[in-house]
Amino acid sequence: MKSKLLFLALISFFTANAQYTGATPWENCYGKNASCQTYVENGYYVGCSTIEVNTSSSSAVIVIVKRFGRVIKHAYISANSSHDIEVKDGTYQVFFYYGKDWDRFKNMNSNQCNSVTGGFKTDEYVGKDDPISLKGQIMKYTLTQVTYGNFSQKSSSLEEAL
Repeated sequence: MKSKLLFLALISFFTANAQYTGATPWENCYGKNASCQTYVENGYYVGCSTIEVNTSSSSAVIVIVKRFGRVIKHAYISANSSHDIEVKDGTYQVFFYYGKDWDRFKNMNSNQCNSVTGGFKTDEYVGKDDPISLKGQIMKYTLTQVTYGNFSQKSSSLEEAL
């Protein structure tokens, strides 16, 4: 009986402190990532684009997508994984929050709301890309070090990203 209780306690602990690729750990503030739907606005066709992120084998990342200075989408992506985020055509800035040892109880500061909980305990780093404009396109980020690669992140902070 004791071994069953210990096993259940261990499973609860690891499940409570784990995330999965595509999770939106801050959805209480920023919402879930809805899929994009094409539509007509003011007589103009507005389509969809995709931000595709492939992670390295060494680090998980939360991708944060901002438009007009506000977080509109975010997603946790496990190490050695990939995930697509659909957005309406437009201009966005993409941030990358890296780390290890996810803590679902960690309090984070956000400019948009009071209660953002969940963050990495160790090896935190925040990077960003310049603003990008998309129209029916796929922007692909491969977050591994590549000689002569075409993307270099700029250093950022959680305050700027959130």
